Amino acid sequence: MKIRSKALYDYLKEAGVLNGTPEEIASAKHQYRTQYKKQWKQQKRPRKELRIDVTLKQFAAINRNALEADLSRTAYARNIILAATGSEKFIPHKEQLLEILQLVSMAAIAAAKNNAQLSRLSEWLEQAETMLMQYLKHTT
Repeated sequence: MKIRSKALYDYLKEAGVLNGTPEEIASAKHQYRTQYKKQWKQQKRPRKELRIDVTLKQFAAINRNALEADLSRTAYARNIILAATGSEKFIPHKEQLLEILQLVSMAAIAAAKNNAQLSRLSEWLEQAETMLMQYLKHTT
């Protein structure tokens, strides 16, 4: 067996398959290629970085807003910046909005099928309204 790559040879040697069966060697080579491609892709990935300075008051406000949005400061800042450019939309507490939508949808479907009691529909809509009011308090 002829191995041209020193790195591949070292990998096969560490894996202990140099004197193994052809199937073991082929499997180890496949694993090596997979790892190599993954590392190459990570190294070649274009990255751009922004560094900004903020005052302590601004940092405290960013930190507070990030905590309220259940995001890290970096993720929060990235989402806000991208939302400001118009390339993406930032929706804080998206899970809460999806729960509200689910309640309203359940009520609408039940009303359309006429198989739910009026009290149950009213309960779902009141719950959705309460959740929406809480959401709006947090985001404004």
